[in-house]
Amino acid sequence: MLVLGALAAVTIPDAFAEGMPQTYVVNISVVDENNQAVPGAIIEVRLGETLVETAATNASGKATFTLSSVGAYSLNIHKKGYLPIQTALEIGKDDAVPEIDVVLNRAMLSQQSVEVKGEASNPVAETSSGPAALPPAKANETPLRPATVADALPLIPGIVRAPDGSVRIAGFGEDHSALLVNSVDVTDPATGNFGLSVPIDSVRTIEVSEMPYLAEYGRFTAGVVAAETRRGGEKWAYSLNDPFPDFFLRSGHLDGVRDASPRFNLSGPVISNHLYFLEGVEYLLNKQEVRTLPFAQSLSTSKAINSFTQFDAILSPTQTLTGSFHFAPHSLQYAGLDYFNPQPVTPNLDFHETTTALTDRLAVAGGILQSTIANRIVSGATTAQGGADMVLTPTGNLGNYFGQESRRANRFEWIEQWTTRTFHFGGDHTFQFGSVLGRSENVGNFYARPVLIQDANGHLLQSIDFSGAGMFDVADTEPAAFAEDHWALNSHLAFDFGLRVESQTITYTTRAAPRTGFVWTPDEGKTVVRGGVGVFYDAVPLDTYAFNSYPQQTITTYSPSGIPIGPPIEYVNLTAQEAKSNFPFIERSQKNGNFAPYSIAWNVALERTVNRFVLLRVKYLQSHEQNILTLQPEVIQNQHAFVLGASGSARTRQTEFTARIGGASNRQFFFSYVRQYAYGDINAASSYLGNTPFPVVRGSLMASLPSEIPNRFLLWGSYALPRKILVVPHAELRSGFPYQPTDVFQQYVAATNGPQYRFPNYFSLSLRVSKDFQVDKKHAVRLSGTVTNLTNHFNPLEVHSNIADPQYGTFFGNYDRRFVLDFDVLF
Repeated sequence: MLVLGALAAVTIPDAFAEGMPQTYVVNISVVDENNQAVPGAIIEVRLGETLVETAATNASGKATFTLSSVGAYSLNIHKKGYLPIQTALEIGKDDAVPEIDVVLNRAMLSQQSVEVKGEASNPVAETSSGPAALPPAKANETPLRPATVADALPLIPGIVRAPDGSVRIAGFGEDHSALLVNSVDVTDPATGNFGLSVPIDSVRTIEVSEMPYLAEYGRFTAGVVAAETRRGGEKWAYSLNDPFPDFFLRSGHLDGVRDASPRFNLSGPVISNHLYFLEGVEYLLNKQEVRTLPFAQSLSTSKAINSFTQFDAILSPTQTLTGSFHFAPHSLQYAGLDYFNPQPVTPNLDFHETTTALTDRLAVAGGILQSTIANRIVSGATTAQGGADMVLTPTGNLGNYFGQESRRANRFEWIEQWTTRTFHFGGDHTFQFGSVLGRSENVGNFYARPVLIQDANGHLLQSIDFSGAGMFDVADTEPAAFAEDHWALNSHLAFDFGLRVESQTITYTTRAAPRTGFVWTPDEGKTVVRGGVGVFYDAVPLDTYAFNSYPQQTITTYSPSGIPIGPPIEYVNLTAQEAKSNFPFIERSQKNGNFAPYSIAWNVALERTVNRFVLLRVKYLQSHEQNILTLQPEVIQNQHAFVLGASGSARTRQTEFTARIGGASNRQFFFSYVRQYAYGDINAASSYLGNTPFPVVRGSLMASLPSEIPNRFLLWGSYALPRKILVVPHAELRSGFPYQPTDVFQQYVAATNGPQYRFPNYFSLSLRVSKDFQVDKKHAVRLSGTVTNLTNHFNPLEVHSNIADPQYGTFFGNYDRRFVLDFDVLF
């Protein structure tokens, strides 16, 4: 249970003269449980049934209103996401007015929230009872040491990091989820991927929601990651984290820089009480070693500059203006490097991401009107190491990567969102209305060179030739509108009812998404039951509509003696037309590419606060996704074609148990167990349309989704010892990722009736121990040591998955136990 405290102090000025009207100035300060200001809380003052005054707290969490007479007033204090409460305010002519303490119970309906104060996310706080506070230094306490928002997400139950480094929520990839920063969509307009997210040091809160039943959220079928950045404080402050690099140590000697992640933060008031500044910048260098390759050829190097700048202006007690700029150029040399794809076969990736946003918040008519305009640009380039043909074999690939792409995608958004004051009829109603108008473009070219497929003995089996320039220029307009009602019947029961209507003009579809959720607290908040059901839609990435412009493939098949079998077969690129929808909430025109991937999902959760030391929670969720984008070979009117359609489907079921143990934040542990089932079509179109497409278009196959984890145990926390020593363990035990065998032609092999092919169970125990040394009153240094994979458990990195490979089924590669020393400067 998260509480919101409001302290009301009332000042009664002396009357100027006998008979002069006496006024009473009421000053209210609203804070949360961490004594942090809460802006945007609405205070309604009534005398009997008459509304006499309405006020909203400003950016400092303060509000002021004036009463003109004595009497028994009622105060209704509320903010969206909290159960409103009424309290009495008695003003007598000569009586002193006491201070008033008000507590509001948080009720973020059907939403699993994690609040991050500074640098890390708290996994057990993924609960509808409200965000859990995590101090800014928490990230430096964990062995994971996240540098960005996305880096912190695997601390949350139900979220894992896939072998390719992407984030998977509820069994689905990033293109099925939304990433919002200050309500702005910051996913890649072309691919739907997250990209390089903002520095975690600049973050105030993160809310991770699996199927949130609030109509304000769109463009997802799996989950929403919503981050809010922090404002500069009342005093200038700066910090420097991880100033020194780590080195490779081989045979007792230093062998170059392994990684570096210096992070600098500066914030403070430019004009006190009027203008605030925040800057978070980090340089990220990581030379990822692939243990299955010789050291000299085993490094994949990523470099990035990640900068976030924000100005906050308090224009008046009822209006604020926030401007931000995120600048993130980053590159990856030898992307996808592994045993089967050595350095010459892998491509290089270069990206340049910028996001500019301007948000105005205005208290109007007793509510809050938030207006945002934003522009996001993602430029990307994929280049090969050379010009040789790419060669695919069962035992490993040769030559150079086949593709080369250059593109520039951008999205402009205009967002209006109005949260009304509370209306009192049949309970308390807080309405929210909003609209989004987006415009996206994707311009670029994709060029491809020949690909050869050989058997394990080097005999040519197939050749793939490409024709066409691959130039594309696609654009989309994305309007949306939503309305929702937060209806609190009383202090124990509340509902959310909402409807979202959205469209993508490039898809020729209009979609309606009704949603509802509830929360019930039978006691004083120690027990909470909540749940909901709703309809959700994926945004169709723009690279889907670049497919028709991609080079076309001509495939020639050869006999064992090297003689062509029949004539070459040319495959044209076709985008399918979906039939008229039987789903009542989709309206589509009969045009090619009229796609609308959607899911119907529901969940229910039970939470129990045993005492201040123990919080328990159980949750079950289920979803059925339809019209997933797929790409597969077909024969259409005697013409071979690669058909991009929406014939895929998937089903997921997930049960979560989480526990928070410990009252003090520095002596607290978090445990979770997740049981997951995720089964569906694994032939996603993104495998050919992403930043690093695979050249072979595979047939349709139903199997476990690539990130399905049937069982996952996660334990982490911190324990403070005397003399400023902190011990932070992190343990994870889970099922291995699934994999799908392929044949000599690189096509999927359908599984038998046996179990899904999987990597062995994964186990990792990491430990970080740190100690602070005070240099003077303002400065300290922190020395820490981290050991990963403490037990040296064998967690294989790769598997020989081609049935024509003589070593088929063999797992190999492992990251051994590793020790790291860190040094931080604390200000």
